[in-house]
Amino acid sequence: MVMVYCRECGAKHSDKAKACPKCGYQVRSSDMDKSVLVYVLLACFLGFWGVHKFYAGKTGQGTAMLLMGTIGWLLILPGIAVWIWAFVDFVIGLCSFDEPERIFGKK
Repeated sequence: MVMVYCRECGAKHSDKAKACPKCGYQVRSSDMDKSVLVYVLLACFLGFWGVHKFYAGKTGQGTAMLLMGTIGWLLILPGIAVWIWAFVDFVIGLCSFDEPERIFGKK
């Protein structure tokens, strides 16, 4: 067991703790066990179909990207928009390695 500092209040707590005992800030959740690296790789290679959004638990956005990425090319503009959307998610993922709650949210 290692003692770490809370991001919110600075109090020491166990690295196994799910929340800070002093302020209640949620340190760990099941979503935080997901890897930002996997998210970034999915956004890079399969982002056109929204696979990275499904991985992050954002099924509504994933479904929108999946529909726009598959049948959206018939109208051209939705296909281009989803490519840009996936690229922006890829860049956000690259900038979020130290803050996974940016991607996966805090429950």
